[in-house]
Amino acid sequence: MSAGAAQAWFVAGSVVFMLAGGGHVLATLFDTFRPTYFAPIDSSAKTAVEGTGIRFWRMFPDGGGTTRSMWRAWLGFNISHGLGAFTFGLLCLLIAAHDFKLIDQIDAIRPLTVAISTAYLTISLRFWFYVPALIAGTATTCFTVATVLSA
Repeated sequence: MSAGAAQAWFVAGSVVFMLAGGGHVLATLFDTFRPTYFAPIDSSAKTAVEGTGIRFWRMFPDGGGTTRSMWRAWLGFNISHGLGAFTFGLLCLLIAAHDFKLIDQIDAIRPLTVAISTAYLTISLRFWFYVPALIAGTATTCFTVATVLSA
C-alpha cells in the first residue's frame, strides 16, 4: 500500500479524536448553562453534588479561597477531558498534514497514537458506555491500520 493510504488512515484517526473531544467540550459548556448531557438523571443527585466539595480541597488552607462544588469540578473535568482529546487529535492532524514523513522518522509517534487510543478504548469499556467505546475503537483501528500500512 502507499504512504497516501497510511496517511489517510492516520488523518481519519486524528479527526475522530478531534470531533469527539470538541463535541465533549461543547456539550459540557452547554451544561454549564442548562444541565443536559452530563447531568445525573436523578435531579436530587445533582443537588447533592452542588452542595458538596471534594476532599482534595481540604488539603489546602481556605480551599483556595473560593467555594467549589463537586458539580463544578465535574464540569471542569469534562471540559478539560474534551480539550485533551481534541488537542491530541489536532496535534496528530497537524503533523500528518504538514509532513507525514515525520511520522515515519519519529519512531514513537505511531505506537503512541495506538497506545493512547487503546487506553481511551479500555477506559471507555470499563467506565463509560458504548458510544465512547465505538469512537475510541474507531480511532484505534485507524491508527493501527496506518501503522501496519507504514511498516
